[in-house]
Amino acid sequence: MTPPREPTRDQALGQLISAAARQLEADWNRLNAAQREVLRALGTARRRRAQTRSVPPAVRTALAAFTAATARFNTDVGALVERWTAVDLPRAYRFGAEDALDSAVLSAGEKRPAFGWTTAHQGVLSVMTAACYPVLIRRINETVRRAHAFARAASAAARAPEAPTPAELAAQHPLDTVIYGHGARHPAASWARAALSAQSVTVANIGALTATTADLDARWVHVTDGPECGWTSHPELDRAHNTLRSAEQAAIYPIAHPGCLRRFIPRPDLNNDPTIEEGQSI
Repeated sequence: MTPPREPTRDQALGQLISAAARQLEADWNRLNAAQREVLRALGTARRRRAQTRSVPPAVRTALAAFTAATARFNTDVGALVERWTAVDLPRAYRFGAEDALDSAVLSAGEKRPAFGWTTAHQGVLSVMTAACYPVLIRRINETVRRAHAFARAASAAARAPEAPTPAELAAQHPLDTVIYGHGARHPAASWARAALSAQSVTVANIGALTATTADLDARWVHVTDGPECGWTSHPELDRAHNTLRSAEQAAIYPIAHPGCLRRFIPRPDLNNDPTIEEGQSI
C-alpha cells in the first residue's frame, strides 16, 4: 500500500489557518447572537411602550446572557490566541524551515541538513511570536471593550423614555466588525482569516530564511509567488515570482500582502557566482 503523501507547506499552513479562523468566527458569532437577543428584547419593550425607569425583565435576562457571552468570548478567544502563538506559529515556522531545507538547490556533493531547533531558530521564533501576539490580542481586547460599551448603552436605553432605537444601537456598537485606526471596518471573519494568514506565512518564510542562512550558509533565494504579485506590495511593477533575491532583502519582505503566496527556495549553489544581481529573473 502506498503511504499517504505528506501535505505541502502551503497545505499545512492552510490547515492551521482554517482551523483557527473557524474557531474565531464561531466565537464572534456567539457574541453577535447574544447582542441580537438584547436588541430584540429592547425592540419588544419599545413597541410595548414600557416607560418605566427600570430595565424590563426580558431585557435584563438578555443583558445577563450577553455579559456571560462577552466573558466567554474573552476567555475562549484569549486562549486561542495563546495557542496560536505558542503552538501553531512554531509549527508554521518549522513547516517553512523544513520546506526550505527540502527544496534547496545544493552544489554537487553537498549534504542536505535536517531541521533542528537550534539556538538560531529558537531566537528568531521567539522574536516573531512576541511580535505577533499583541497584534491579535489588541483586536480581541478592543472587541471586549466595545461589547461592554454596548451593554451599558443598552441598559441605559431600556430605562430612558427617549433612547436610541435598537437599529441605532446596533449601528453605534457593531460587534461583527473590526475597526481600524482610520475608521475602516472589516467583517470580523475576514479580518481573522487575513491576520492569521499573514502571520503564519510570514513566520514560515522567516523560518525558511533562517534555514537558508543558518543551516545552509546561502546568500540567495529563488522566490516563487503569484504571477502578478509585486516584490514590496501587490501592485508594484517589480514582480517577485521567479526572481533571485538576497536573503537579507527577502527578510525585509517575507510577504507583500495578506494572502500572499510567497515562498523561498534556498540557492546555496549560487554563493560563488559573481554575476547574480538582486531581483534578476530566472
